[in-house]
Amino acid sequence: MQLYIIDWSFQNAEDQLFARNEFCEYLKAGKIKEYFEGFELIFIAHTPQNGSGIIICKAQNTEIILKLLNMWRESYNILFNIRPALTNDQLLDLSKSDDYWGKN
Repeated sequence: MQLYIIDWSFQNAEDQLFARNEFCEYLKAGKIKEYFEGFELIFIAHTPQNGSGIIICKAQNTEIILKLLNMWRESYNILFNIRPALTNDQLLDLSKSDDYWGKN
């Protein structure tokens, strides 16, 4: 599975308030810990002072992530920036590769 870093931001304070309340209900109900095939949530960090945050997860592909985030995007006008990432071990392996930066 691919590691992803997802940052989000709200477009206005009203959407942020409604989304926070909904998210807290999801947390209380344990829905955030639900299992989704091809997806593993690693960490979520919230920065409510500016209406943003970061999700670190693993997924088989971005389609799975988009399906999971779709309700939040459509209901609360949240912008998501989804980026594939590397672990330290993957970066080290890449740097040792014969293909890395034209090494032969």
